[in-house]
Amino acid sequence: MLLHYKTHIRVVVVLFFCMLAGTQLKAQLKIGDQPTNINKSALLELQSTKQGFLLPRLTDTATINTLTPPDGMLIYLNAGNAGNGLYLRKSGFWQRITIDSLSNTNWSVNGNTIGTGNAKLGSLDAQSISIITNSLQRILVDGNSGDVTVANRLNVTKAITGSDSIYGKNLYAQDSVKGNNFVVADSLYLKNLQSTTSTQILVINPVTGAVSQRTLDPDLFQTWAIGAFANTDNANGLEKKLGSSGQSDSLILHAASVNAPGGVSTLTQSFAGTKSFRDSAYVGGTGTPNSTLQVGGSVSYHIRTTTASTTLLVSDYTVLANTTGGAITVTLPAATGLAGRVYVIKKIGTGDIANPLTVTGNIEGVASTNYMIYNDGTFVKLQADDTGTSWYIIER
Repeated sequence: MLLHYKTHIRVVVVLFFCMLAGTQLKAQLKIGDQPTNINKSALLELQSTKQGFLLPRLTDTATINTLTPPDGMLIYLNAGNAGNGLYLRKSGFWQRITIDSLSNTNWSVNGNTIGTGNAKLGSLDAQSISIITNSLQRILVDGNSGDVTVANRLNVTKAITGSDSIYGKNLYAQDSVKGNNFVVADSLYLKNLQSTTSTQILVINPVTGAVSQRTLDPDLFQTWAIGAFANTDNANGLEKKLGSSGQSDSLILHAASVNAPGGVSTLTQSFAGTKSFRDSAYVGGTGTPNSTLQVGGSVSYHIRTTTASTTLLVSDYTVLANTTGGAITVTLPAATGLAGRVYVIKKIGTGDIANPLTVTGNIEGVASTNYMIYNDGTFVKLQADDTGTSWYIIER
């Protein structure tokens, strides 16, 4: 009977500690000094003046990887090589947090005090180094060849010196460029181009892009003169005009036209090709424009009349739809790439409500929408939105 009673006591004690353990698992836990004083933001707090927190020490990660460890796990890798250190599981990989005794020499985004010795930034193996901004690769150092690739323009305030060759699409140097070989895919801009004497020039091979040095006759350019500007066009824009006996040859700049490049004249002139102006323009006046476009005079817009159904063109602005002979449908083009374009469509004639005008397209954000105009003399003004998605009614 006594044995039976002691057995019950043991069972009660075990159950008590199990309940206590279950309660601790749901609460905060403080281990070490001052166990009753725990930081309210900590799920687990360790406090000691003579002991530390010892992480699991793994000689490799092969076994733990088979258990699919989650992101956020922390281990100490003690592989017995240069890879020893703290590792954090992140994005499905073990990523090293510190580099043993070299942690004080890590590069800081705020800069470092180098002191004595040779500082290094880069890789110790054959992997390439990529420098990015705005998530885009800007500079790439090849891990094998050491070649440096710059994604965009390279600006140098002083000089570029190449012991072998210099390759680039665009090179901009405010001072000078020196090199045995130059290969430029697009353009070369130089403030000072150094050569041994004034009779030596650099010549670019138009096929290979290679730059070589040539020696010229010192009197080569002494017979050249800049001729008067020509208001006529020329296929090349520039013209070399041979001088008469005893006279200098002339280099003449011709005016541009719709068929030829050239300069801007003071006479009536037409240009061809798409042109973009970065800044503001003043048409019909002088001085500084007060808006992106200021017009110091009257303004004309393209206008055409149609008696049949039509699709609006890039050249259209105002379209007069004459429905006297029957109903007309005017189709709007897709707004893609046309952000800000404006169309004015007006119903004219004597068609009255029997012959309506239908304007169809993506209108007010709804595809295949028909905007109906029944009364003669009624108009609608539409403009493509800033995303190039739909046409919106601005005026009617």
